[in-house]
Order: sequence, then structure tokens, then C-alpha cells
Amino acid sequence: MTRQVIKLGSSSIASRDGLALDVIAGLVSQIAAAHRDGHEIILVTSGAARLGRRLLAFEGPTAGAAPALRSLIDSVRSSLRATGADDDYYRLAAALQETLRRYEAPPSAADSLGTALPAAVGQPALMALYRQLAAAVGIEICQVLISRSDLSSARAMADLGQLLREAVGRGVLPVVNGNDATDPVSALDNDQVAVAIAVAAEASRLLFLTDVRAAYRDSSLRERIARLTPAQARAVRVTASGTGRGGMGSKLGAAARAACCGVECIIGSATEPGVVGRSLNPRARIGTVVPAAGPQLEPAGRWIGGMAYSQGSLYVNMEAEVSLRTGSTLFLSGVKRVDGEFLAGSVVELLDVRHPERLLGRGSVALPASILRLLRALSPQQVACVISVLLRLRYARPDAPGGLVDPATYPDCKELAAGDSRASQEAYAQLAGLSADRSAELADALLLAQPQLCTTFLLDGGFLHGQVPAQAAARRVLRDIHAVHRESLVVYPA
Repeated sequence: MTRQVIKLGSSSIASRDGLALDVIAGLVSQIAAAHRDGHEIILVTSGAARLGRRLLAFEGPTAGAAPALRSLIDSVRSSLRATGADDDYYRLAAALQETLRRYEAPPSAADSLGTALPAAVGQPALMALYRQLAAAVGIEICQVLISRSDLSSARAMADLGQLLREAVGRGVLPVVNGNDATDPVSALDNDQVAVAIAVAAEASRLLFLTDVRAAYRDSSLRERIARLTPAQARAVRVTASGTGRGGMGSKLGAAARAACCGVECIIGSATEPGVVGRSLNPRARIGTVVPAAGPQLEPAGRWIGGMAYSQGSLYVNMEAEVSLRTGSTLFLSGVKRVDGEFLAGSVVELLDVRHPERLLGRGSVALPASILRLLRALSPQQVACVISVLLRLRYARPDAPGGLVDPATYPDCKELAAGDSRASQEAYAQLAGLSADRSAELADALLLAQPQLCTTFLLDGGFLHGQVPAQAAARRVLRDIHAVHRESLVVYPA
């Protein structure tokens, strides 16, 4: 028995009339056959917003009604003027004009409409469609809508995993979709949702169904890629295409992370005959396969490692990777680059700075991105100097002699500016270029993220004169400062 998640993308089920009903019906029939063979299936589907736009007449046959209606109204008006018609005819023309407003939309109308309303209209219609198709082949379904707030809650995802396992255990087909009706700004990527669902449900396999048969090395789709490691999958460069938010790049990135979490991934075509059954056969040659890179994650690491939405990336050096693999934490000296804007507590990916395609793990950051950019790659002594300067910029009088970042006046600035590392000199340059508002913002962010550390500096008072605290307690706090919370680290297999 295999528990498999199937992610069905918009590009797989798109048609001129909105949705390709024959493709959806065929896949539901294949899922029913897999159920009869003892397999457990979870379906992650896109298409609600697309179907909603179709129902709102922005796509499909009625989208072309505006020119014909406009011509009809012009003809009616000409006749009215020629015959001197009465008020009833003018009311008829007004009614036709109102109808035209309903169907007449500029080319960008579907975009300006956004996602929330089409998704709200399309979700019940999409579920009604799946329910009818599933009932015809003897399957009961349940609907699961997932939002960014769900992915941000370890408890919510644990509860969701339990629900999914119970549903498939009873022979029910869960149909999952990102909840664009209530969470349209987050623009959830259903490829990433599929990974979260696979990890939460403890699935062993994840099948991405798209509008091409596999990932290809060339734009002419002739050189199929049969097998990839997670690092190779992340290194493949493709252009996003199709009608969905993602594309092949999104699927390869999602497949790489799923493989790191112990879930084998397959990328194939939704229209390939028997694709569901073939994907459940380990010996079948189908699509592009990204094998699991190790065992499934332990329960304690599933949310951080596989479910939470990543807010950014930290690039680390080889020494930091070795330290992480021996069970240590990630110190600031090992962080060489910071991507993204995130707050303290956000989940980020850990990448090899030399080979960014290598996904090393994930964790919850102890500092916001703005502070990590200041402190990255610094020694504990240099970190102390940066904190000293930042607090002085925040709390000292701005009219101090020589300014607040003068190396000739303040030892902490001198140590940073004359430092033997590029990171130290860059940190000093950033501090010297800060506006009063920006320095206050950064100091307050640091105080919120590291209150004990900042309190030590504030009570000591030496920062006003460029002196960092020398007490043993202060040095101990500085040594213990890290980029990622120790207990949150999830390191993937090498």
C-alpha cells in the first residue's frame, strides 16, 4: 500500500471553456482504481479561481459576447432614432446597455478582478464537480482549504495531518486547495502546499501532474530528464509557463524539498494514459523522478522541515555546515549571505554559499533579516562592536563631538573599520550610512529580538563612549548569540 499525494495544476486542466472535464474525469477514475488496489490518495488541485472567472464570464465562450452585444445596441439605437420610437423601446436599449456592462471587460479585467472573488465563486463549483465525478466511480470526497496562517502554525498542520490520515484510512479522497478566497494576498503556491500536505500526511510519494510529460533540458521538449537528485532539481533552470502560478521551476524546487523530507517525487503529464497507476509502480519509467534523499522526517521536525512556508534564505560556509551536521547551532560567523525580508521567528532555508542548489536544512531565525545582514560573518567581538554602535545611534545625543560613528573617537567604530575581514568593514559602512530613523528602527528590532543582550549593553553604559562590555556575563551572552534557534534546526541528509 502506498500513500500518495497528487498535485493537479491549472495548466493540466485548463481548456478554452475553463476546465478540461475529460482530463479531470479520467484522473478521478484512475484514483478510484488505485483505491481498489489498496492505495491511499490525497488530491491537491488548482483551478478554483479559473473556474470562478469562467462562471463570472471573463473567460470561456461568453467572453466574446461584448462585440456582438455592442453591435446589437448600436443597431437598436439607430432604429430608435429613425422611427421616433416611444419610451418602451428606449427602456429596451437601456436594458441591453446594462447587459453589455456585465460582459464588456477590457483585456486586463481578469487581472484587475484579482483572485479572491473568482476563487470564492469557483471553490463550491469545483467541489461539486469533483463530488459528481467521484460519486460516479464510488468514491466519497472531503474538502480541505489551506491558508498561509495554517502553514504558519505547527499545531494547525499537526491537526491537518491527523485529519488527512484519518480520511484516507476510511477510504475518503481529500481534495485540497489553497484558500485564495480568504488569503488572496499570500498567493500560495500549490506546489509548496502539496509538499506540506505530503509531509503532514506522512505520504511516501508525491506526483506533480502538469501539461508536459517531464522536465526537459531543452526548450523544444526533446531531451527528457529521467532522474534528478534534490540538488540537481534545484539547479535546473527553466522558465515558468502555463496558466497556474508556478511552472516547472516551482515543481522542481518543491520536489527537491520533498525529497529532502523523505518523499519521492514524480513530475508527469496529466493526460498520459494510466499516469496514476504507473506512478504507483516503482519500476515504471515515467516523467522525471526525484528520489527521496533519506528517511521521512521525525514528527518533531516535520513542521519546520517540510510544512512551514519559508520566508527567506541564509547562505552558510562549509565550516558552518560541518558544525550543523554534528548537532551544533548556526552562529553568526557562519552566515555569509541573507536573502529575503523576515522577522525573528520566521522559518528560513539554509543553503550552501558555494553551491546554492544544495539545500542543507531549515530553521527558525533568532534575528530579523535587517539585523542578520549587519551581523553576518562577524566574530563575537565584532558583533559586540556593531551592537554598541547601533545602541549609541539610538540613545546618545546626535550632536556628540565628532559624530557617533567616528573611528578616531569611538573604539568600537575603529575596530570595525580597521577589521581584517570584509564583513567587518561592510558592517561599519552600513552603520555609518544609517539615517536617524533607520538606526532607531534597527536598534528597536534588535532589542525585541535579543532583550537580554541589549539590556547588558544598556546597563553597562560603555556603548556611549565606544566601549563594549567586558564582564564575563556579557561575553557569555555574546558567545551564545546565534542566527537560528538551536531547537528549531532541521538538517537534511547530506
